[in-house]
Amino acid sequence: MKTKLITTLLLAAGLLFTTAVRAELVIQIDGDVDPDEGTRILVAPFGEQAKIIEADLRRSGRFALIDPARAGQPLQMGQPLNAEALRTSGAQYVVLGRQTGSLDFEIVKVDDGQRVGSFRIPPHPSPRRMGHKAADQIFQKLTGIRGAFDTRIAYVSASGAARNQTYQLIVSDSDGFNPRTIVSSRKPVMSPSWSPDARQLAYVSYESGRPVVYVQDLASGGKRAVSDPNKSSISPAWSPDGRSIAMSVSNRGDYDIYVASAGGGGLRQITNTRGIDAEPQWANASTLIFTSDRGGQPQLYQTSAGGGEGSRMSFSGSYNAGASVAGNSLAMVRQNGGAFRIAVKNAATGEERTVSRGTLDESPALAPNGTMVLYATDANTRGSLAIASDNGKAHQMLYSQAGDVRDPAWSPYLD
Repeated sequence: MKTKLITTLLLAAGLLFTTAVRAELVIQIDGDVDPDEGTRILVAPFGEQAKIIEADLRRSGRFALIDPARAGQPLQMGQPLNAEALRTSGAQYVVLGRQTGSLDFEIVKVDDGQRVGSFRIPPHPSPRRMGHKAADQIFQKLTGIRGAFDTRIAYVSASGAARNQTYQLIVSDSDGFNPRTIVSSRKPVMSPSWSPDARQLAYVSYESGRPVVYVQDLASGGKRAVSDPNKSSISPAWSPDGRSIAMSVSNRGDYDIYVASAGGGGLRQITNTRGIDAEPQWANASTLIFTSDRGGQPQLYQTSAGGGEGSRMSFSGSYNAGASVAGNSLAMVRQNGGAFRIAVKNAATGEERTVSRGTLDESPALAPNGTMVLYATDANTRGSLAIASDNGKAHQMLYSQAGDVRDPAWSPYLD
């Protein structure tokens, strides 16, 4: 098993090369919510946005989608509804909508016919974003949790023959649509990390011959190095205020956690131990979570952002690594027997759940509301991405037909 940490270190040594890939992602539903376990919702057909809303709600793991054909009547916004026929469909809620420049829609509760919410999404150049914004509104209205469908993901692909590849850092909508190449290089690129305002990406590039952390502005394309070019630096992570970037830096053969200014420079050491301290994530403005093998096997540790060796925080299983944090949710790679899967822990309740289904799952990236986790997995010997709901009830695959895609990162909320 090559975890994200081991993969990064192998690349640093020039030992790892992957097969040819392309950036296009194909979505495959790999699991639906049982109608007895999710809120049953029927989205009436009203164009492209209705299908986007359905797909978003389905992958959240909280809704069971009812076929509109079971409504037994035409479904149009502003028109009377046959409540008895709708109850027969099994739906608890119905979404009705129309698009006339803006996107207007409403949520109707089936048992009493009351409208529980009416919304308008202003015109937008991207019809898909309008659909995602509508899904966010529905999700929040019915769950009380802010929706995270109108967000983006970043991931890495590579193309070409082994040892002669072109690597691409790609940004797309949260469902894999509308991909855009941000960085293209003949040297390995990996470990993207979003700035808190979603306008910049930190990432690792080997263009200088060793791994160096760069920051790229998504609008202008301008980039800057923020780590010491004379030291190998990996696994960057932005601080919540956007002023600092944590990373793992090689120091006499070992890797320790450091923090640098997001503008470059000001590098200061946080940990100083034997072994490898890597994959830092900010739990909050003052606490860092990271992976360390100081005890023999990789485990999660936490320490003050002001410095310190830290204390172990993962005890379920012999291997825990690659933390991702969103609110009270903590995702990690956990070894279960001979398999490496993604586990999600609720820090407030202590509840833990394994949500992925593969045997070589890695690089978890939580949605900003913590309700879904994007991760890398092997599907039919091909590196792919997958999304699982935090309750483990919904699964989707996002894969390239030509080869591997890896290293996902989920953006914060967009403006």
